[in-house]
Amino acid sequence: MASGRTRLFVTVGLVAVLAAGAGTWAVAEARTGASAAASAGAGDRYTGPTTTVTKGDLTDSEVFAGSLGYGTPTGVPGAASGTLTWLPEPGQVISRDGFLYAVDERAVRSMYGTVPLWRDLERGTSGTDVRQLNENLAALGYDVAQDDAFGPRTQRAVEQWQRARGHEVTGVLTADDVAFVDGPVRVASVVGQLGQPASGDVLQVTSTERIVTATVSQRDAERLAVGTAVDVRVNGIGDAMTGEVTDVRPATGDDAATKVDVSVSFDAGDRQLPAAGSARIEAQGTTAQDVLSVPVAALVAVDGGRYAVDVVRRDGTTERVRVVPGLTASGRVAVTGDVTAGDRVVVPA
Repeated sequence: MASGRTRLFVTVGLVAVLAAGAGTWAVAEARTGASAAASAGAGDRYTGPTTTVTKGDLTDSEVFAGSLGYGTPTGVPGAASGTLTWLPEPGQVISRDGFLYAVDERAVRSMYGTVPLWRDLERGTSGTDVRQLNENLAALGYDVAQDDAFGPRTQRAVEQWQRARGHEVTGVLTADDVAFVDGPVRVASVVGQLGQPASGDVLQVTSTERIVTATVSQRDAERLAVGTAVDVRVNGIGDAMTGEVTDVRPATGDDAATKVDVSVSFDAGDRQLPAAGSARIEAQGTTAQDVLSVPVAALVAVDGGRYAVDVVRRDGTTERVRVVPGLTASGRVAVTGDVTAGDRVVVPA
């Protein structure tokens, strides 16, 4: 996670001002005073750069700085009794029934589930952890009912599983046999040491899927709610990739009270991505529909905190026309006033 990263704005040049209880916009950086066009004498022709007033939808967006990775590591506790005799390498991917670590030369294997193995599972027990076990045994090809009861079929399947893997055949599943993890995992780091007891976190693991993470303010989190569609760019290059916010949780450390950590999954397709890198998350916001707009640079600040544009008429002369600025997005600003789509307006050289 990149804690403390600053937010980058796509919409610049305007700052929000609240007046009389209604939201309005004021231009922070506009051309001021008499422009070259406005100061020309009557009948003079303007020959400098212009742009066109356009009509259409305008959507503001915000860009947040993030980082490419595999998400926040979580610990795999060493619950088996004995001495660590084998550990995986960082970067190794461990799937269902794969080796997580070994104690006294017996492998503790991976099974998928969100509830940790907090007790021995044996005939007569029931609950979510038993359902997890049954689902894993079924996925491995054993004949079990995928319910939350440890019955005769589950016992037979456990015995068959233990026999096939060289474990003592007891029909009881314990922490010496398996540990539940959230799915396929990638080893982020190895905490345990060979020759030491299997206690505390033995491994730190992450998801195997690439994600982008960012730390943002609580206010910005409203724009990045879980399920929000966003665009993602890695290292600022290449086409944007479609992504979705999958997790929002309080930030860690000193930022916990004011910021949140956001996780975004995305579809990289066939694109080759680096192991790590910077990333940008672009979130869409408010849309103003069917509005007239000009580049922010075309606005001119006039007396009384008002704004105008210099319209180039057909004969080449310019006329300063008062406008009211509205929503800004991607360097453009919505305007209302005595202008129409297709009008040419002056922009700075």
